[in-house]
Amino acid sequence: MNITKRESAYRIRVFCGKDEKGNSKFLYQTVRFDDPHFEGMTEKKRDKAIEAIAFEFEKQVGSLNVLPNVTFKCFAEKWFTDYAEIQQSTTTLERCEDFKERTYAAIGDMRMDKIKTVHIQEFINSLTKPGVNKTNPEKGLAYKTIKHYRSFISEIFDYAIRIEMLTKNPCTNVKLPPKKQAEKKIYTPKQAEEFVDLLYSKAPLKYQLFSTIAIICGLRRSEIVGLRYCDIDIDTHTLRIERAANYSRKKKEMYIGSTKTESSARVLKLPQIVIDLFLKYKAQEISQKRFMGIRHTEDDYLFCDTTYTKIMYNGLPYNYLKKMCKKHNMDFYGIHSMRHFVATAMIAKGADIKTVSEILGHSSANTTLGIYVHAFSEAKAKATDEIVEMLHLDEKYCSQGTV
Repeated sequence: MNITKRESAYRIRVFCGKDEKGNSKFLYQTVRFDDPHFEGMTEKKRDKAIEAIAFEFEKQVGSLNVLPNVTFKCFAEKWFTDYAEIQQSTTTLERCEDFKERTYAAIGDMRMDKIKTVHIQEFINSLTKPGVNKTNPEKGLAYKTIKHYRSFISEIFDYAIRIEMLTKNPCTNVKLPPKKQAEKKIYTPKQAEEFVDLLYSKAPLKYQLFSTIAIICGLRRSEIVGLRYCDIDIDTHTLRIERAANYSRKKKEMYIGSTKTESSARVLKLPQIVIDLFLKYKAQEISQKRFMGIRHTEDDYLFCDTTYTKIMYNGLPYNYLKKMCKKHNMDFYGIHSMRHFVATAMIAKGADIKTVSEILGHSSANTTLGIYVHAFSEAKAKATDEIVEMLHLDEKYCSQGTV
């Protein structure tokens, strides 16, 4: 720490470590002689008081351990180390690491305190331009990917605010490009019935159970892969969802993490068909483990690899079901589409938003409404049509038009 006395103010300099090139970094604070801290003091007392102010300033800088004028890239790396690697799931962390290259190229060398909304908006807009998408050079990035980029930058600024380095997040007013609504491919009840018939006649027991849980309970793929035997209670007919299994591209292996949101940890009621399949599958797996000399426990994962030493790779069900459907000339919309089928089927049968949201494990009912607004609109329209039918209004009056 160094204090320099000038004509009308003190200049405090505090060492804050070194940058990537090994150059010393300093943080400065200027305190004028007419500052309220010095009111009524003699010059001698003022010289003494500035030492206390400088000492407090040094403490603040030490607790932050960052410079307010540090570049975005330097602070982002600190965010990865101090926050993301500790708090975020492996999948989210890997996705954020994928965003480094483009983001650093755009704003990485800019000072954190100098980055404005316009700078981030320009970067977000650039992601929509042709040539940005490496897979499809004629197009920009997908809406969802662009949204993730904004969230990545915003989280870093939120962290800077939490540690009192900055006071504003420039991402707050950044607008995303218009969202092009792609039509969701959702199974009709007839298609779902045909899929289940094919499943039970052609697929191994493992995929029968996996797909039945997906198409009846609406679980996410990661939630199904993360299930243990003890999560299914045959006495109460309940299924407990407490964890999720995902694939790490960096480590090239499956890992167990928490559910997507706090609301995703939930308990669902199971129909008898799931219980029957579960008991049949469990008996088969115990027999196979016994043959291989492996002891079965209720803490074992429901879906494992053939050696029973690792959890099943979450891409296997998709790959198998896709091939099965293709072989029998049947449409396959993916496992997540089964979750959409469950939601739309419940809504069509009159389930309220809160119930659908809790079953799907969404963070809030607003999330459910945002995704399935069309389905809810159709259900409401159907409800009014049923009232018209109940009162026989169409047959009594609609046909009696006036000339």
